[in-house]
Amino acid sequence: MIEIAISNLLSPMILFFLLGIIAVLVNSDLKVPSAFYSGYTMIILFTIGIKGGTELRSVSLMDMLPTIIAAVLLSIVMLFIAHFMLHRIFKYPIVDSLAIAAHYGSVSAVTFIAGQAFLDKTGIPYESYMSAVLVIMEGPAIILAIILYKMYIQKQGEEKTEQTNLKHVVKEAFFGKSIFLLLGGIFIGMVADTNGLLLIQPLFGDLFYGILCIFLLHMGMIATQSLIKIKNINILSFLFAFILPIIGGTLGVFTGNIIGLSVGGSMILGVLTGSASYIAAPAAIAQAMPKANSGIYLGSALGLTLPFNLIIGIPLYYWLATVLG
Repeated sequence: MIEIAISNLLSPMILFFLLGIIAVLVNSDLKVPSAFYSGYTMIILFTIGIKGGTELRSVSLMDMLPTIIAAVLLSIVMLFIAHFMLHRIFKYPIVDSLAIAAHYGSVSAVTFIAGQAFLDKTGIPYESYMSAVLVIMEGPAIILAIILYKMYIQKQGEEKTEQTNLKHVVKEAFFGKSIFLLLGGIFIGMVADTNGLLLIQPLFGDLFYGILCIFLLHMGMIATQSLIKIKNINILSFLFAFILPIIGGTLGVFTGNIIGLSVGGSMILGVLTGSASYIAAPAAIAQAMPKANSGIYLGSALGLTLPFNLIIGIPLYYWLATVLG
């Protein structure tokens, strides 16, 4: 397992991420233009969707159904585990614990890509429809957390002072930028002419991992900056950012093994369950729970859980999948 972790640590994607962390720590003037960031985010999400859609052409719904059901249940289970741990053990207020739990019940597209890249590098096959599972796991925990939050504020008599437009939140959670691009890519991959897809291969294929490395460089910078902004940080109160991915990753791998996924598929399900959203969830939670501390939920998901999964989590979930497989 140590050899696997070292190999993963020396991959270009991880090294770019670490370089972004170092850039902030040494106070470099390195900056990524916001327009460029938006552009390569679109390319990355579209590429995931198109690849998944192309592979879905040969998969029936019945083949996917057990994994889809398991993925939704895992997302909901992680929401409740995270909420219980944050509120009961780490003593976070209910609003903050629900907001953070929504992020850990949802998933990270970048962690998913890194997991795929790890398997591709090692030559381990996995189910072709896992990109669709990524999309399915984005929204349920976010919506459920917001419903629980609305029930809480109504019970506390705060409904008049804090109105939440649930319709807008549902739209943001299921059709926000990241979900829309992923769904759009899947649709294009499923229905587009094969020769037409070959024409866009140079951008949405050949350049993908190079663009992803630049994206991770930027993510390393943002993650470090988000942690620095948190005042009076107590590392013990952020241990959940390392505990929850281990719990989620283990549950995901065990579930994948039980429902008959391959070693690679079980590992990917573990990667998804152990990840935390920092694109879809923050957008929805900021709208629905304005009183929640954004520094905590963004700092933990992006600043701690993402690097943990990239460096330690992915090799750990793979090792566990091979042991069970």
